[in-house]
Amino acid sequence: MKHKIITLLIFITTLVGCSKDSISTEEQKGSIEVLVVFEDTNKPVFDAVVALNSSSNALTTGITGIVKFENIEIGNHMISVKVPTSDVVFEENVTVELNKTAKITIEVDPPNPVLPSIIDIDVLLLSSYNSLLMDDVFNAIGYASYWGDIGTDIITTNNKLNPPTRDLNTYNFNTNDKIIEDIWTNHYKIIRNMNVGIKAIEDSDFTTEIGTKPNVAMAEFRFLRALTYFNLIKLYGNPVLVTSTDVNLNDNTVVQDQLKTYEQIEKDLKYVELNLSGVSLPKNRASVSAAQALLGKVYLQMAGFPLLMTNKYETALIQLNKLKGSYALTPNYKDNFNAEKNSNNTEIIFQIDFKLTGNSNENSWDWVNWGPMGATERDHFILTPSFIESYFENPNDLNSPVSFPMNVKDSRFFENIAPFTYENGVSKNEDNSINWRPYKFSKNYQKEVSFHFPYLRYADVLLMIAEAENAVNGPTSIAYDAINQVRRRAFGNSENDINPGISSEEFLNTVLDERRLELCFEGHRKDDLIRTQKLHSVIDDFNLKNPQHQKNYQSYKYIFPIPQIELALNPNAIQNTGYK
Repeated sequence: MKHKIITLLIFITTLVGCSKDSISTEEQKGSIEVLVVFEDTNKPVFDAVVALNSSSNALTTGITGIVKFENIEIGNHMISVKVPTSDVVFEENVTVELNKTAKITIEVDPPNPVLPSIIDIDVLLLSSYNSLLMDDVFNAIGYASYWGDIGTDIITTNNKLNPPTRDLNTYNFNTNDKIIEDIWTNHYKIIRNMNVGIKAIEDSDFTTEIGTKPNVAMAEFRFLRALTYFNLIKLYGNPVLVTSTDVNLNDNTVVQDQLKTYEQIEKDLKYVELNLSGVSLPKNRASVSAAQALLGKVYLQMAGFPLLMTNKYETALIQLNKLKGSYALTPNYKDNFNAEKNSNNTEIIFQIDFKLTGNSNENSWDWVNWGPMGATERDHFILTPSFIESYFENPNDLNSPVSFPMNVKDSRFFENIAPFTYENGVSKNEDNSINWRPYKFSKNYQKEVSFHFPYLRYADVLLMIAEAENAVNGPTSIAYDAINQVRRRAFGNSENDINPGISSEEFLNTVLDERRLELCFEGHRKDDLIRTQKLHSVIDDFNLKNPQHQKNYQSYKYIFPIPQIELALNPNAIQNTGYK
């Protein structure tokens, strides 16, 4: 039985990363909606792998048990289903008609109560960390693009190409948006696996080939669950809190309470802080420091909008100050994004490992969406003029044609922005800033290279300390020192320090500007603007300056709607205010 479980986990991990582009869009004929339920209870099946005709077109069910295949040719098709509780493949034929959605329900056998399901916690942990690389989670077409910087004032979509993120960027989404649905589903897939691992340890019903201590594995599962729920609460405002493997969507025990979700995140991270003390794991695994930094970020978000629990600023400071002395800024900003330079990196606290491939294979950082013109396949994202200007003392330096070499004192500019294009594999200076593109991560578009996405790093911690210290005590010397450490690394001297004498509000704006420059494309901008209640004004300013890229923003759209598929199968779920 153990062998079957390992095989199944690998099978799920392999198929769940299939791109949305894997289903042909050339013949837009009809669609298929599949609901997978257990035969005895009619409950939806989570984590069922549903394949259309072959495993190359496979999707994984979320907590609703539903997947949908779009743009399918008319005619007969075979649907195959494999569930985590069985090695049996369930199959059924379905007929697609022109411009119609064929809906089928596939009943699968209930879990076998006789054969024990022994979970190998090492395999499950590896699978769970790999799940962070999925589309709609921390992949570049997830965290960094779908909700991190898009829809703000850093990047916007290249509307000439009509990219799939266009509606997210312009806030023209609704409860049936496919990307919003997939983000929800894939996050709950991770949470489901975390709850499986936690229950197996609680029941002493697990195995480990390498002698992993139960409390260590438990801490790692709880760290990943906290990380995932923190994403969900920022994205959807009021996600469904699931901490059990046995969920009945038809009773009133399903929790959908923002404060209780935050409390669960806090409990999980405190458990990590306590149980990983003295345990040495690589930076792509949970750690005491990662829990402290993430908890500091959680408290800071709670202190701002929408909860406005201002007492959490001081609590955030306590957490973030624990990292002082253990971490330091690397001398070179660019080393945080170079896999070859960060083995002994003093700045990165927690990272997510990716493997870049020119073919954009699953579980890769999908750089084909962004990068220098001529080097990427899709060119989906372009830089906002105001973001480019923020690196220049004199905006006139950007008048076309731009003169090279450029007079830019901030060294981060050359790591974050590509002021060049590629032609026939050779780069050349681009004298029109309209054609400059996001850069930062992959610097080599000719071969396969590794990349580590630094989700938590000390520069972020310093800027959070500056923000929290200012909120508690005003712009003190502690706050100035924190932000100036970051600026001195960027400029190579102290001549560009933020000098004392500005108001608390001015200091907050200065910190937010610094975070925009330092952390661009790392997925923090929208969170920063929501927390500080500045998203609306920033979008208004963007719309005024960019009439060709208008955003249809309304105040309730700071979070996504709860997906309609969740509401359809969960009678107790509550939609976010403003959405229908």
